[in-house]
Amino acid sequence: MLDQFISELKNNARLRIGIALILAVLWLYFILLMREALDDGAREYRGSSVTLGKLQSVVQEGDWAERLAAAKTLQAEMESALWRGDTLGLANASFQDWLNQQMQLASVARPTVSMSSGSETEQSSGVEGLWHVRAKMTFDFNSDSLNKLLGQISTHPQHVVIESLHVTKEPIPRVEIMASAYFQQSEPAQ
Repeated sequence: MLDQFISELKNNARLRIGIALILAVLWLYFILLMREALDDGAREYRGSSVTLGKLQSVVQEGDWAERLAAAKTLQAEMESALWRGDTLGLANASFQDWLNQQMQLASVARPTVSMSSGSETEQSSGVEGLWHVRAKMTFDFNSDSLNKLLGQISTHPQHVVIESLHVTKEPIPRVEIMASAYFQQSEPAQ
């Protein structure tokens, strides 16, 4: 069989040209693959060298103690802006009570506060002792009362996030606000 192929190759010029073209295409494909691999390697090298340069400049900086102090100060500020609660249930209750008080102070008409279900109020982002509590407030629309309520919420020392505010016109103008807060578990008394 091999002898027959060799004799056919000697006698048929088109077969020789076809095999030469196939080999040329394979050679060109191999060259393109090698060039692509070379470009990928060069790109990876440049990225690594830039990262290394950044790391070296960070290592050479000597103000690590100042950065640590600034980070601790910021952490203390952020933790002081969190609400405190002993359990998730107490956190929900205290947030609901506070919202009811704020709506009463703002003189809103027909207020209701409903806390989110257990699946929506969970431990926040895997951090032990930190809960994300959500509530829905609804009341009749009055621009003065709404502005007063939003002002009270925004000036409170513990952060409250207004996730959504929706005003409907029909049949009775009503406001629906989704609010949330982060609670940190209270430190046990020693």
